Amino acid sequence: MIEASAAVRINASPATIWSYLEGFETHWEESNPDHDGTWVVMDPKKPLRDGLRFYQREFVGPAKGMIKADLRDVVSEERFSWVGTCTYTLPPLPFAFIVEEGGTMKLEQIDEKTRLSHRVWARIPPTVPGKVAEKGLALFGDIEREAYEHTLVELEYFKNVIESEAGV
Repeated sequence: MIEASAAVRINASPATIWSYLEGFETHWEESNPDHDGTWVVMDPKKPLRDGLRFYQREFVGPAKGMIKADLRDVVSEERFSWVGTCTYTLPPLPFAFIVEEGGTMKLEQIDEKTRLSHRVWARIPPTVPGKVAEKGLALFGDIEREAYEHTLVELEYFKNVIESEAGV
């Protein structure tokens, strides 16, 4: 199991931050240079709600993946989770492997700031390709550190955009 958590404090209300989090195809896509396409495949695309499906193509460390996920446990202005599968390739390995993964975003009001956190996790299957990929990930780097840094970049993007637009 791979797990990583990151958090930032943003000088804004949960309602303000939530409005940015709802922008999957805009703000989420822009939140990390390792993203290479984010699509909500349901109408309407907002508000965030249980069952909302999205796809995202991204790099995490040396692996390139395509996520297909659904939102769950959505509580407006407080939290949402996402769960799905991601098909990864890990060059130079000549095959793809499928990983179950997910995350939970939480907003917690602390004084005049809001703590925004994102915990992500992934389970690499115990198949032959999964075991080979796991060894490859260990050889090419620290995938938990890569997942943490990827998540932190996204959270810092939200902090910077929200606070700069608010003039903070």
